[in-house]
Amino acid sequence: MTTKEKELEVHVVASGSKGNCTIIRSSHSAVIVDAGISCRRITNALQDLEIPKHMVEGIVITHEHSDHIAGVPQMIKQMGLPIITRPNTARRLMDKFGVSAECFQTLGTKEVTIGDMVLQPFSTSHDAVDPIGITCYKGQTKAALLTDTGMVSKEMLEHLHDTDLLVLEANYDEHMLLYGPYSPDLKRRVKSQAGHLCNMTAMKVLSALRRPKNMEVIFAHRSEQNNSLHLVEQLSERLLKWCKTQGQMGFTAYHGDPKEYTSIGISNHT
Repeated sequence: MTTKEKELEVHVVASGSKGNCTIIRSSHSAVIVDAGISCRRITNALQDLEIPKHMVEGIVITHEHSDHIAGVPQMIKQMGLPIITRPNTARRLMDKFGVSAECFQTLGTKEVTIGDMVLQPFSTSHDAVDPIGITCYKGQTKAALLTDTGMVSKEMLEHLHDTDLLVLEANYDEHMLLYGPYSPDLKRRVKSQAGHLCNMTAMKVLSALRRPKNMEVIFAHRSEQNNSLHLVEQLSERLLKWCKTQGQMGFTAYHGDPKEYTSIGISNHT
């Protein structure tokens, strides 16, 4: 059987509580998902990844927390890109940054075409006004991003089935959070259904998905205080072994980083 060539690339430029930014690109278009780092870092990433600025169609904002929006004002000033998000999130950004409504392209519940890609937003469960995850299609390739959610509903799972390139939150280890430095209120917030996904829940989500051949996964938004790369690697390796014993499709695991790029779906774009 020949390997299906992936028509999308996903580059996690930064991941974590200090700032989040992901770039999804095809051969002719690109979209930035969240801008929680500086405009300079984002434009440097575009240059490093050899993505011309004219290819970038806009910035999708998943929700209004500062680690996802800090770079928005400068990105608007320097690149003039539309901010693509839900109406309530757009209003929060307008209030916070004083930017005009003309800077926004609003998302509803239906898919939208962005360049040569099709974007489908879906609702998540986080303590923000209207948080979303996204799936993105180009040809036969599907990418998806799900971070900053305290639970994963059946509807969310439906959006994630048959994903070739997945960015999935694995924020905290339950034991480390319990005995870690956070206040009781903050611990309750992280563990709540409007908080974040723990490592075990991330693995359960992945095990429940229909996984295509050669699936690639980036475990993202890992807490520096309440998680470790070693723990996430251990659990993903254990899940891979289970997949093999069950005769199921496996996956290739990668791990998001606050400072280094993590890329999947790499192709030679001409």
